Amino acid sequence: MDKERCLKKGTILQGVYRIKKAIATSELSNVYVVYQMRAKKTRILKEFFPRSLAMRDLDHRSVICRTPSAKGRFATLLESFWQEAAILQELHHEHIASYVDHFAENGTAYLVIELCKGRTLDQYMQKQQELEVGSFLRTIVLPLISGLDYLHKQGIIHRDIKPQNIIVTDEGKPMLIDFGSAVRIDTHEPRQIVTTEGYSPLEFYSGKSRQGVFSDVYSLSATLYFCLTGQRPADVAARVIEDRLPSVRELNAAVPRLLSNVISWGMAVEAKKRCPSLRVLEAAVRAEHLLQKGKLRLPLPFLAGKN
Repeated sequence: MDKERCLKKGTILQGVYRIKKAIATSELSNVYVVYQMRAKKTRILKEFFPRSLAMRDLDHRSVICRTPSAKGRFATLLESFWQEAAILQELHHEHIASYVDHFAENGTAYLVIELCKGRTLDQYMQKQQELEVGSFLRTIVLPLISGLDYLHKQGIIHRDIKPQNIIVTDEGKPMLIDFGSAVRIDTHEPRQIVTTEGYSPLEFYSGKSRQGVFSDVYSLSATLYFCLTGQRPADVAARVIEDRLPSVRELNAAVPRLLSNVISWGMAVEAKKRCPSLRVLEAAVRAEHLLQKGKLRLPLPFLAGKN
């Protein structure tokens, strides 16, 4: 993580948020743990900072464009950041990280959300030696489907579902985070998509392709694929000409056939051949939960670096 681009520990924003530490950087933002002084609560703060376009000014706080020619692109991406804040303000679900605040300062934008203490789903899975399938489906998968279904009913698709964007809290509660790529289904807002190898469907690689609920179905299915096999699925681009992706059951023979088949359906390369909605996926998961409750324990053959 490039800490040189991040605000220093102890920096106070809006007279309210004191930075405790930087925890992540990406192509578009810096992420911090902050202390909300008046409320006496620890939060997550996201700072708009497009790596290729921005730099710190001499005061080590202000964010400026590297070149005058970058200002148009900077403004477009900044508008997308504000749209993420607007979307989060609308969402109220127990398995979606809650909006707290957003504001402009230092020539850039900030978004404050609830801190979900725990591990990302990939970290959580790698700590498990085996998996009691019924419990996993009930406590992790069904709540995620519930949160995602709620999102879709608000007319929004997430577009960046992957193990790293799901937190399993210390209490075992899954939380969906990072709505930087989220977009309203019924509009054609220009929004940045950062694709993720293995988890992004084919339509995310073209700005002209139709996207929808079926796009999130692909990414969620790919996430379940990882959880049950320990391997990140092959990237969709490598599957276009000849699809040799092994089924979940081929990699972990203990996985029930119905669950394996539905995951494969959800990961169909062509959107028109894919499981069209969360309802079918949820029905299969609920059926397996009832069938496997207390019965089946799966070995988890996780391989380092495959997530």
